[in-house]
Amino acid sequence: MQHQRLTPARAALKACVIALACATALTGCVKPHPNAGNRPAPSPAASAAPADGASILNPEDAASAAPVDAHTGAVHTWGHEGAVKNAAGTIADDQVRQSPYYTVRVAPAQSPQDAQESFTYLSIPRNGEGKRGYTSSDGAEFAADAGASMSWSTFEYATDVVVDVTLNTGATIASADEVTIRPTSLNLGKTLVDERTVRVTVPASAEGLRFSVDFDPELMTVYANASGLTTQADGNTVIETEPRNSLVIFAQPPAPADTIPTAADGAIEYVEPGEVKDLDSTTAEILYFKPGTYWMGSDYRAMLPENVRWVYLAPGAFVKGAFRFTDPTEADGGQTDYRVTGYGVLSGEQYPYESDTANSYRRKAEDADNCHATCVKMLQFGSSDAEQTLRLQGVTIKEPPYHSFVVYGNEDTFRMDVSNYQQVGGWYWQTDGIELYSGSTMRNTFFHANDDVLKLYHSQVSVRDTVVWKNENGPVIQWGWSPRSIDGVDVDGTAIIHNRMYSGGVGYNTCVFNSSSHWQDMNATNTADPATTVRNLRFTNTTVEGAVNCAMRIYALSNTENIEIDGFHIDAWGGQDPHLQQSVLRLLTSADGDRVTLGNEITDHNGLYLHNYTVGGEAILKAGDNWASYETGRLNFDAETWDGWNAEADGQPQGPAPALAVSGLTDGTTLASRQVELSGTTDAARVVVTVNGQAQDVPVTAGAFDAAVELTGITNTVRVAAYSDAGVASVERYVVQAYGEAVGFLTDPQGDDHGPGSYTYPTDSAFTPGGFDLTAMDVYRDGDTVRFVTSVASEVTNPWGANGMSTQRLNLYLRAAGAADVAGTDEVTALLPGTNTFAAGAWDFAIVGDGRNEGAAYGPGVYDAEGTRLGPVALTVVGNRIILSVDAGLLGDLDLARAGYQVSMYSSSEDGEAVGNVRPVYSPACFAGQTCESWVAQYRIGGGKGELTGQSPYDTDLTDSNAIDMITGDADQAAVMDLNQERIVAPYVTLSAPSAG
Repeated sequence: MQHQRLTPARAALKACVIALACATALTGCVKPHPNAGNRPAPSPAASAAPADGASILNPEDAASAAPVDAHTGAVHTWGHEGAVKNAAGTIADDQVRQSPYYTVRVAPAQSPQDAQESFTYLSIPRNGEGKRGYTSSDGAEFAADAGASMSWSTFEYATDVVVDVTLNTGATIASADEVTIRPTSLNLGKTLVDERTVRVTVPASAEGLRFSVDFDPELMTVYANASGLTTQADGNTVIETEPRNSLVIFAQPPAPADTIPTAADGAIEYVEPGEVKDLDSTTAEILYFKPGTYWMGSDYRAMLPENVRWVYLAPGAFVKGAFRFTDPTEADGGQTDYRVTGYGVLSGEQYPYESDTANSYRRKAEDADNCHATCVKMLQFGSSDAEQTLRLQGVTIKEPPYHSFVVYGNEDTFRMDVSNYQQVGGWYWQTDGIELYSGSTMRNTFFHANDDVLKLYHSQVSVRDTVVWKNENGPVIQWGWSPRSIDGVDVDGTAIIHNRMYSGGVGYNTCVFNSSSHWQDMNATNTADPATTVRNLRFTNTTVEGAVNCAMRIYALSNTENIEIDGFHIDAWGGQDPHLQQSVLRLLTSADGDRVTLGNEITDHNGLYLHNYTVGGEAILKAGDNWASYETGRLNFDAETWDGWNAEADGQPQGPAPALAVSGLTDGTTLASRQVELSGTTDAARVVVTVNGQAQDVPVTAGAFDAAVELTGITNTVRVAAYSDAGVASVERYVVQAYGEAVGFLTDPQGDDHGPGSYTYPTDSAFTPGGFDLTAMDVYRDGDTVRFVTSVASEVTNPWGANGMSTQRLNLYLRAAGAADVAGTDEVTALLPGTNTFAAGAWDFAIVGDGRNEGAAYGPGVYDAEGTRLGPVALTVVGNRIILSVDAGLLGDLDLARAGYQVSMYSSSEDGEAVGNVRPVYSPACFAGQTCESWVAQYRIGGGKGELTGQSPYDTDLTDSNAIDMITGDADQAAVMDLNQERIVAPYVTLSAPSAG
């Protein structure tokens, strides 16, 4: 039965949140928006007054007007004398990239004839300069290859305005319906001006509005395959749709008076436009960047002395560079009132990705683990033990080369008030949003980011009205990465207007809501700390427009209490398999095995509460038939958390659930037939049986029902639901496997995944113990498909987001009947390149299962004896089973029941680090770091004979097999793989017949 969520604890939380918003705002009380998620346009009379009583223009201050400024009453736009419409290549230091794709003009709604152009900026991946000094990945590959760009225009306004947007690509539109304004909840009016121009009506707002203008001719669909993202549709999976050349409008309220410095605020240095490399010794308190273009170059960022507390970027100021505020020289020293304000732009475009001050501002060295401390950040602060505040208002950050904002030092004493802040051009990995420190507030912001956006690691934090354009890496909201104690976070009105988040596996740090596993070892499950607690987190009015990869993944590293997600609306799931879209709720353990706890939501209302969580308009209910991982809600929470969560919605059916009993299926089993007879009893009038998403109503007669169903997949989801007249459901769910008709099987001892006995797993937790340990291989015939189902001793994980699995490379070699037993002969045949292994006789077919190397010379597929690839193999991973499905026609007339089989397991590698995508096994001395670099032990197998070399074959000894385990039948594996032999020759084994019935 639906309960009333507002318990005393919940009421205290809500009161705390409201009080928090007032207590922590540096410029007055900030209360949750009364209509968040469904915001009507404010009336002109109520919203036309400038915020904080400020004037939109200050005619007395000559420094506030650019040579190309324009203002008509309450509208203020600006331009740049060095503008250049260059969307592909490099530009000069004194130039500002202007969009060739769009023109934006703004006018008061009452006098549209008084329109003035609002400068439209442009950001392109890597600033059009490619990878400067490096060839490795940087996260901008897809955007660069797709020719993506982001245009934006900023203006100030204090009355209702009309914004005319013209598409300059040559494409045309016939209706305003071919343009979408996002967030769509703004409900901004739009009309067609001409075949290239749409007019958007923007009501005055004391907080401003941030929105995209999406023209249909610019839309591109993003797909994914085993190699990553692409715009090619053939055979690939749909991720989402977004404009190739996007446009965002930042309609800003009049700048509050206290965000524009005057002489009364302290000593001001008015920085002159041009090259700026001399700010490290300024004696001023305030740096004032007038309208104009400034550049620091690619080998300098301003190291501001301790006397500087305020940087102001006037509207029309465009600064190419970054600011580091000097760390306090004393424990309680430093400034107490930092400010970075103004509607100007701070651009990181001149820096390469991961510009490292320890590497002469070049990209960090390839052998460097990270550059957290030394890479350029657009804004960097040092915090002392004294109470400090930061007012961050108005600024637009463009193309950060790394994290855009950090504070080092005492994080508990650094409070922030962030408003009307924008980040654009977040093409690179690690272009996070903002980490908000204890007692901080943030409101009215926009983030284009390729990493975590809202980083909520601290207590007493309030965030509202955030527009997010999300690239592929990282989640939208993050509170994990390490154990923490957090108490009191309120986030309201988060609109994700576009996103291309995806992963090839069930990634740890993705989705809308995320608490990631530990950053030091994301695959580890023993990095939690039960001495820490995350509690009282409330997220309201979160919307995802378009498709998304997943809703939430919570790998709890701390005790977790009272997490509320209320009003979470997703338009649709992307095209990936539901398994990859699952939400996760998992409680991790400490190194001592102590598991963190989750509050009891059912009895105490103190766990994880989902209220009005909808997908495609359908409310997800725990008491209903749509929450499970393969159903609309995609929730796959660990069974041990069952009492710790609930999902309810306004208006959900009420009343007792009907009785339901079902027979004919057992959850988790493998069935010999695809035809199943179900039966059951119920006191309900209606029963629906759903198999793999296909539903059928089943008649109920005298309280009983029967249903014949067909299992159509490898993994099959079966749901039997009985519904009362009021719509209340009782549900039984089953997940069963069906591979076809069994041909035969092989078995192998568990625990022999050490090759000849000396091989050791890599130390990195991506290499799960037992993950290479073969225990069985079953063969099935399923119509025109043959399935080889190989079992290992532990669950097959996918730590690197490949196609089903990341670390394993499974080889099967098939030899025609009558040739399997060649014992005592000298006939040997090499297996595929890189294996360092031979077979006792020729093989006819090789089948390779590998999740990472599609398209490689010996990537996944079926090969003949000459090594020619005959066709593909479909890889499916289910728990501890690796299923390789091939077209039976590729195997000709091979008698599967009588054939000889050689089955061996290797470690998968990428091209350029091993032969044939098989990782070598190295000597104990190399593994120990005595004769090789220390990273070898982390990612390579030890216990062999050779040393690492920097070129092919990457191993000094090719006589030791690179197989970690193989099925050897009656032969002793240790003897077969003995390292004292000149070569390792593996036997063929034959299948045992399947058990009758």
